[in-house]
Amino acid sequence: GVSAEISSRFASGWTARDGVSFLTNFNEEAYGAMRDDTRRTPQFVKAIRQRFAGKEGKLTMLDIGTGPFALFALVAARAGAKKVYAIEANPDAAARARANVAKATDIEPGTIEVIEGFTSALKLPEKVDVCCAEIIGVIASEENCINTIRDAQQRFLKDPSNPESYIPVSVQTYAAPVSYALHPVLAPPRFERLGGQPLRVNCRDRTVQLLSDPQLVEDIKFSDPKLPAAGRWSATPPVEFVVSSDRVYANEKAYYTALLKEEMKDDEARKVARETAESFSGMAFWPRLVLDTKGELIVESRGPLGEHQKSHWQTLVSLMNPTPVPVSAGSVIKVEPQTDLGQDILQPVKYTLQAEIRPVSA
Repeated sequence: GVSAEISSRFASGWTARDGVSFLTNFNEEAYGAMRDDTRRTPQFVKAIRQRFAGKEGKLTMLDIGTGPFALFALVAARAGAKKVYAIEANPDAAARARANVAKATDIEPGTIEVIEGFTSALKLPEKVDVCCAEIIGVIASEENCINTIRDAQQRFLKDPSNPESYIPVSVQTYAAPVSYALHPVLAPPRFERLGGQPLRVNCRDRTVQLLSDPQLVEDIKFSDPKLPAAGRWSATPPVEFVVSSDRVYANEKAYYTALLKEEMKDDEARKVARETAESFSGMAFWPRLVLDTKGELIVESRGPLGEHQKSHWQTLVSLMNPTPVPVSAGSVIKVEPQTDLGQDILQPVKYTLQAEIRPVSA
């Protein structure tokens, strides 16, 4: 048909309220999932121990968002930190952190000081050598880490432009266009009820399949002296994704198998699987953390090519049309993300996406 020759445009936008709600809501389960995330916690432990090795009793650390277990603060103290300032904005989590530190009889009293509040509102009695900050959202910037780290650079670190001063050294967001098997269920009027808010799905959820290889859309280096200030920020120039025939084929097979398991009739399953695999629902985003300067300690929420895997982070899916949009292998999806960074830690970040799909023949 003629209509297929014309490129089509789509947009979405949302305010990342979830990025700041955790600061005031204590969620036992979420903290437990973070602590028990085998792709995340052991890597942080390694990075902290590595940083203090051979410098026992010499270095001080700021742990931003220490959580109820004061986990990384305790690791640092046991690795030989001279002093750890463990900051926690959530009052319940801060109280629990204090109790957990008090229980650690192997640590000299006073080594870890738990302080309740936001780092941006606090003063420390001294500048520190290391800043540990696992304040990374599903989109790396959505928990206002840029704001927090800029402030830490200016006020808390002895050597703010040295990557060795930070764990993680940098945080990234990867993105890819996806087809989403449950999108038809969210057709209007349900679509309007979402109010533009993106979905957050488990990284193992196979109803979400990538249409092309992921690309880097945010790369935030904590030692960067030019971290963006409040206001509009283009984290990346427009990014072009080419719909991959291998992926469409593999996705179709995966959807078909899943539909048969749900006892759909064979010919119907084939049809639905093909339609789903050849459709664009929107953009998926997930974080990747680089913990050390050599780039050897990496925390991946999805695999390097966006593979499904277990993680406490979710994958964010922003639906860009009320219903799935047909695409085919070779279609080019050009995406332009824009970010609006809040003035302070409690002001949520705003995201907008513009996408243009150019058909194969265009």
